[in-house]
Amino acid sequence: MDKLKLTSHIKDIDLKNKMFKIIDKANSCLKNYDVKYSDFLNPFEVQNAIAILNYNDDLKYTIDGGYEESERRLVYIYPFYMEYEDIQVNLKFIQIEGNFKFKSISHKDYLGALLSLGIKREKIGDIIIHENFCQIIVSNDICDFIIMNLEKVARNNVKVKEISRENLVYNPPNYKETSFTVSSSRLDCIISGLYNISRQESAKLINSEKVQVNYEKITSCSKEIKSGCLISVRGKGRSQIINIGDLTKKGKIKVLGRLLV
Repeated sequence: MDKLKLTSHIKDIDLKNKMFKIIDKANSCLKNYDVKYSDFLNPFEVQNAIAILNYNDDLKYTIDGGYEESERRLVYIYPFYMEYEDIQVNLKFIQIEGNFKFKSISHKDYLGALLSLGIKREKIGDIIIHENFCQIIVSNDICDFIIMNLEKVARNNVKVKEISRENLVYNPPNYKETSFTVSSSRLDCIISGLYNISRQESAKLINSEKVQVNYEKITSCSKEIKSGCLISVRGKGRSQIINIGDLTKKGKIKVLGRLLV
């Protein structure tokens, strides 16, 4: 499979490099008839990987993030004559428990604790947060390391144990609704309204490649945002546009959104 040809349409360097890795794994699978798998990918990256893998009929692939509603997933690549049930899955499941009565522990706290151990983000799947514990899907090769080395999350002592896939309990993330008006449905205007910051600051975040829309990195302030769009701003959090509505009497656009708590 030709890397340059299959990725010629991709402008984002990070995404292109990830797809290069997918193609390398696919070529290895074709040559050696073995099983390969990616790191954890977001939905937009998975979409690009699938488009590439569909070019070759001698390959099969399966997307698995540990549970049905998973966001971050691995792509397993294997010869056409194999079945996914025959493959040794590279997913592990851990549970982090602690006494969090006096402080609410967020997704950022759990992720930060893992990254502080020197673990790369692409080795970590979804983080499912509950009141007194959280469950995390990770790559097989870092599971034991986390269990042995993770002792604190946001200054709270924690215990870590491995659990089975069957013990995963999905808990939808909590969002807080927000409403505001904007002069335009451009990305920079929407971000300003969502996070109560200036257009200038919004533009700076976008130009610094810190903004994703529907998991795709966006560097154009003028991108039009529609109802249903997911927006992620590094350092600010994640949000979703529920509805871009009618005009006010002053000609402003009504926007209803929700911010991840």
